[in-house]
Amino acid sequence: MTRAHTKRVVGAVALLLAVYVAALLFLFPASVAWRIAEARLDLPVAVSTGAVTGRIWSGRADAVRVDRHRLGDLTWRLQPGSLLRGRLGIALGWQLEDDRIDARVRLGRRSAEAFDVRGGLGAGRIQDWFELPLLLDGRLTLDLRRLEWSDDAGFEEAEGAVLWAGAAGGLPRPIPLGDYGAELDAADGALVARIESRPDSPLVATGDAAWHPAGEYRVDLELRANPDAHRNLVAALDSVARRESDGGYRLQLTGR
Repeated sequence: MTRAHTKRVVGAVALLLAVYVAALLFLFPASVAWRIAEARLDLPVAVSTGAVTGRIWSGRADAVRVDRHRLGDLTWRLQPGSLLRGRLGIALGWQLEDDRIDARVRLGRRSAEAFDVRGGLGAGRIQDWFELPLLLDGRLTLDLRRLEWSDDAGFEEAEGAVLWAGAAGGLPRPIPLGDYGAELDAADGALVARIESRPDSPLVATGDAAWHPAGEYRVDLELRANPDAHRNLVAALDSVARRESDGGYRLQLTGR
């Protein structure tokens, strides 16, 4: 056997082995993979699931819980084309009752991108998951075309919008606030939301808020309560914001 013939045989065998291993990985049951991973994960939170079905490359996890909070059902499908760019591409779907969000993500070693993040959820979910000290109401709608982050630079690109319709918040019951929209942008590594309310909202708001992955946040909003706003709204503004000479308020916050 000549050296050239030997190289061709070895190359063919290596290719067959690679295809075989790839086929095993793609057909490997997702439930078995989760049991293996679950035993080795050292997470700061407790993650549990109901039924895990499908394969590693395309599957579903039902009744996911993080600590005591219901996260809902998750679906995933790997997108092999992203591997040509050295990234792991996944199409994700999340659903909990009437709330649903779909997205495409690409994960690198120290970076992440999200595309076509679309869907909606009740604002009360946010209050429950993060245990905020006030009740929230209304519905959030996401339409994010692109969100790009890296470990070195923070947020490098953000494009899209978040809408909060029928917004309300407060204790012991939510106070009606109105309808709000936020256009997203990235600046100096921070994710920036440029906020504007509908003119007829009980609480008219314009300004921006920013959050950096390092932990810093900044809020700068001009606020005004319409004459028909709930009386407790004015009292809340007096306690958290600075009253201006024109009767409006200025809310400025910075911290970590």
